[in-house]
Amino acid sequence: MEIPDKKTGSSTGWLLLALSALIIIRILPILKSPLSTYGYDFGFYSYAAGHAGAFHFIDLFNNAIWGGYNNPIFLIGSWLHIPSALLVSEFYFLAGIALGVAVYFWMKLKNPTAGIFACLLLAASFVQTSGYLMYLWKNIVALPVLVLGFKFLEEKKYWQLAVCAAAILLLHRTTAIVFILTVGIYFIASLIRQKKFRLLASLFFAALILGTAGFYFLHLKSLVLGLIYNNNYYVTTGLFMESANFWQIWWPFLLLALPGLYLYLKKRQHPILPIFTAVLLIWIGFKFPFYRRMLLYLDLCLIVYAAYFLSLVDYSRKFMKAALGIIITVLLIRSADYALSQTPLISTQNISEIEKFHPAAGPGFILAVSANDAPWLLAYADPAQRLGAPGLLEDPHTYQQWTAFWQGQDQRQFLSYYPRPLYFYQRSYRLPPFGVTQCLTPLTQNFSQLDYTCLEKSSQ
Repeated sequence: MEIPDKKTGSSTGWLLLALSALIIIRILPILKSPLSTYGYDFGFYSYAAGHAGAFHFIDLFNNAIWGGYNNPIFLIGSWLHIPSALLVSEFYFLAGIALGVAVYFWMKLKNPTAGIFACLLLAASFVQTSGYLMYLWKNIVALPVLVLGFKFLEEKKYWQLAVCAAAILLLHRTTAIVFILTVGIYFIASLIRQKKFRLLASLFFAALILGTAGFYFLHLKSLVLGLIYNNNYYVTTGLFMESANFWQIWWPFLLLALPGLYLYLKKRQHPILPIFTAVLLIWIGFKFPFYRRMLLYLDLCLIVYAAYFLSLVDYSRKFMKAALGIIITVLLIRSADYALSQTPLISTQNISEIEKFHPAAGPGFILAVSANDAPWLLAYADPAQRLGAPGLLEDPHTYQQWTAFWQGQDQRQFLSYYPRPLYFYQRSYRLPPFGVTQCLTPLTQNFSQLDYTCLEKSSQ
């Protein structure tokens, strides 16, 4: 198969090859463990999908503003009686592959070769693989829609753009914010360039009035201020690839993306991509909420710039084709090795233990002593059991109270807030061998039941 012509060549075979590479990279970690075991958020999405029938459509609009794990896809699936597991897992996999298709058709507006390279580089990206394996369900599902939105904008298909914007708003709040900012800046710049200052002023005052009304009357003020001044480390950073060295990860992409950016600007390609890149750099530079999650979007920009550069290289000489083949092969092998090196957060044996936990004393309250175990209990525990974990689910305590409990202080009073029977789940973290630990009766490897008679005696 020859490299397709930059403008007219047939690219179907190469696209299928690129998508095959992407599919293989996405499947490789599943050879070690189910996809659900890699991402902390899986349990929350699994629960949301399984209980979508309890929500009303208006809840989705609230979710678009306030965040959460509910999603219109889950609600539609509930109406159509589609199994929630299918939506949470298989649909997620399809969304991950759909990004490759969306990027191809977006970059095909430049030339088909750029689209193929973008799909291949997407498969070769550590960052995209990490986002996928972390089970960032909303990010992964919203990303293809964002890319299609940019494609429709370039084609001036504004009705399709409006549909994409509405879909992104319902699918994922953070993606919606960066999308609206990017598109908004683009239209403002277009109006300034066309010297339509009256229209710009009218739109500005309309946006100001609507924004002010929403800020005060729709309670957006508490949301905005809560995000900006939030001291929660998880909200501030977004907890994405915390220990990763991005210079080490990105250097091959940067070598290709920087000349691609230069050529993109020199040839005066559509400005939406540079605007999007600038929005992301400002967001990350000022460390706005969830700023590390923006690295997932910035990585997509690098992929597109790199693909654009590769599409402009002259491959008429054999050594250029050989060099290209070596580069792509090395990047894909590197990515495959990275995907295989990822470690599941929970074993299938631990999942089986949770699913089979049906104690003789009957349903009660399962208390996880580590927040890391909460999503797995939520996804796999008997629905008749009530659940609690530090800061999550049915947790009536503050962090300070939990700290005292972990240190063995005021444990009897701490546990009096929970109903009986009370079961402990200790997998990620085990309590020190004193205090309440002496009153726990082991039931399985990680489950135990609290003996209240022992607790009363030890507290006297």
